[in-house]
Amino acid sequence: MVELTQHFSDANLDSLSVQLTDYGILSVSGADADSFLQGQLTCDLRKLDQNNWLYGAHCDQTGKAFSVFWLCREADAVLLIMHRSAIEGSLAQLKKYGVFSKITAEDVSDDWNIAGVFGNKAASVASEFDGRVMQVGTSPDQYLLLSQQPISTDYSQPYWDALEIERVRPQLTSENSQAFVPQMMNLQAWDGISFDKGCYIGQETIARMKYLGKQKRALFRLSGKVTAQVTPGMQLEKAIGDNWRRAGTVIMAVNRTDTHVDLLAVLPSDIDADTAIRVRDDDASLLEIHSLPYQLG
Repeated sequence: MVELTQHFSDANLDSLSVQLTDYGILSVSGADADSFLQGQLTCDLRKLDQNNWLYGAHCDQTGKAFSVFWLCREADAVLLIMHRSAIEGSLAQLKKYGVFSKITAEDVSDDWNIAGVFGNKAASVASEFDGRVMQVGTSPDQYLLLSQQPISTDYSQPYWDALEIERVRPQLTSENSQAFVPQMMNLQAWDGISFDKGCYIGQETIARMKYLGKQKRALFRLSGKVTAQVTPGMQLEKAIGDNWRRAGTVIMAVNRTDTHVDLLAVLPSDIDADTAIRVRDDDASLLEIHSLPYQLG
């Protein structure tokens, strides 16, 4: 896979549909669902209606994220669409606190099919889809599709992940559960954190990082040469003189060929763009840091 935005331009592709088998859905329903989730999640449930969606994170008491998700309403439930491997941690936390509220939290991944479509004419495909549609990106237009019926697609998950990596928008897997505060993954750049909605679990750490300037790490896109497959949780090293020292952690990765990877990693926020980076235990690897496609607040 070449750069997807360039690929669309060169090939004059109208759209590309993708089966998102790595994603699952956590459902929260009940009379107290909104008030309960408002005290659990980084996003503001007051901004969620039947026709839109929110991006956000679910954190522990120290502000470290269990999961990153897209949030939408479906009938009388609130759905959290996230990486399947992150569901277990979030579900256990929601059930732990949910015993004091009138809510039901459950993994409903097997009840739904999840797909994505993106491209210059993706809007036309999405408009004809018989199910839930959420536009989650532009340039190219990008949609999440939810249905309880099978969804016909042309490609597999890595194409979607490659676009998410180009956007520098993370999905969190179990390998990095409870490892990073949301700002370390740039969620504020995607309106994934509300700083004025009031208290929620982890809010104290998140607010301190914003208002006291204590953010020392951020999410970056890197790409380059490798000799082995790269996966979430793997460690990166940076060159310091003739030596190599720990630099950060891989969040997402797409191995475009056997020798080329595109990835997102949490690194020091003040790292120089020309710093040489390699994958630990892959001495022949060499990665380049890309500039961010947005400004960090």
